[in-house]
Amino acid sequence: MSKRAAPLDIEVRPMREADLDAVLEITNEAFRGLVEKNTGRRPKGPLFASSLGRYRRDVDPHGCHVAVSGDEVVGANFSVLRGTLGWFGPLAVRPDAQGLGIAQRLVTECLRAAEQRGVRLMGLETLANSPQHVHLYLKLGFRPSWTGISFRGEVRDGQMPRGVDVDGAIPKLDYLYPGYDATNDARATRAAKVGVTLTDGDGLAICHYVNTLWTDTSIVYMPLIVAPDRKTFDSLLRAVEAVAREQGKGHVVTQVPGASWTTQEALLEHGYESGGAALRMKRGDNLDYDAGSIYYCDDWH
Repeated sequence: MSKRAAPLDIEVRPMREADLDAVLEITNEAFRGLVEKNTGRRPKGPLFASSLGRYRRDVDPHGCHVAVSGDEVVGANFSVLRGTLGWFGPLAVRPDAQGLGIAQRLVTECLRAAEQRGVRLMGLETLANSPQHVHLYLKLGFRPSWTGISFRGEVRDGQMPRGVDVDGAIPKLDYLYPGYDATNDARATRAAKVGVTLTDGDGLAICHYVNTLWTDTSIVYMPLIVAPDRKTFDSLLRAVEAVAREQGKGHVVTQVPGASWTTQEALLEHGYESGGAALRMKRGDNLDYDAGSIYYCDDWH
């Protein structure tokens, strides 16, 4: 076991390709410990997909950071920026280096990098029953006033709907949040060959049949869907299910802002089941942007 790092030994810098194996190991170990602390049971094996680090770094290379002591990675934080809106996580510190302020330094650097690029709202998801995390984010100006709710649905029979383009041009999504732009997610999805983008008019869905977050290989993971109306949302959801069926997957998994009741109602009508809720915290402008009539799934894990 490495010696416990002293605060002055720590450097926070952008994440590199060579860091990714250590980052995944630390992230899995830190979250196994967190699950054990909250449930009394320690998970075996990895919690996160092996592709997590490479995909997230490709989406936002300027927002992903590591904390290093000498040549050793002792902490890591991922970031996703979509134009003027962003979120970060998973955030992890090696167990023997926890309690030294490393997490706060990682988040502070992430926020600095985001603000330099014009981000107006930053968010995160965390466990509501993890007081040390809630306290950290409160200190950094985040408000704990929202939730993110997981949804899971069985893949139904049906064909790809007419009018849906696969890997087509990405529409402008300013109607969701001024300056919102998912181009980097689309580019990274296609480059890594982990899934496809689906568009229908002004609506967009990102569909990953190679899981870029969890280790479950039986699902299609839908990190994002934005639709201006119910018709477009229904069309895109059927398109995601069509892709899932082609790939031999049995379920679609996504996350919905707790404020977006229109989206939750639509998913329930499609037979999807709600799962657990995470505490969603935000800071910046127009914090209740997701409480309108737009149909919107966005996973901030």
